[in-house]
Amino acid sequence: MTYVKNFFIVVGLFLLSQLYVLFIGLALRFTQAAGKMQMSALSNIACIIFILLSIWLMIFIAKKLHLMNFSMDFLTKENIKFIIAAFIFARLVVYLLSIVMMFQGSESTKNDQAIIEMTKLISPVLSFIMISFAAPIMEEIVFRGGIIGLLFKNYPIVGVIISSLLFGSVHQSDNFISFLIYTTIGFVLSYSYYKTKCLEVSISIHFLNNLIGGLAILFGWI
Repeated sequence: MTYVKNFFIVVGLFLLSQLYVLFIGLALRFTQAAGKMQMSALSNIACIIFILLSIWLMIFIAKKLHLMNFSMDFLTKENIKFIIAAFIFARLVVYLLSIVMMFQGSESTKNDQAIIEMTKLISPVLSFIMISFAAPIMEEIVFRGGIIGLLFKNYPIVGVIISSLLFGSVHQSDNFISFLIYTTIGFVLSYSYYKTKCLEVSISIHFLNNLIGGLAILFGWI
């Protein structure tokens, strides 16, 4: 019964983590229905408020489930070194796999293309919050905290494998290299959580990884 309960908790966390995406999608539909090319300032502000509330709710639930403390105590010397090393390793792997994908005729993953197209319709600030904060926090709570720390608490290695594969699957991978990119990132994050037993560590790595794209969009570099 405990396993079944935890399964539905993880499913619930995943659905909750997708609400802000649905909210932004509805706002974009109304914008397009009105014949406008970009969301209004009011719609952007409403989406930002909704995202921040969603993040707060996810953190609140994660703390209640004892998946994380969300304090700065995790910033020990060892964890900081681990975060930096894991981030660098993940970026190197992504860089190398991206080169392979370019030789196959694809400049970026389908997931990245979808994000870039969306950011053309919403404000840079909303894009930055969504990419750099909402995604890392919510995805880590679901894929690492929920799957590894809750659902497969007694079988963490199984949780690491399943979490990594699911992470790769939900990122709109349309070819093997794209799937491998996100699965590798998922594995680095999953292993980081497994090794440190600290969700804040995997969130930090995920944040650094997404911050590159978030800043590029915020300052109009892409």
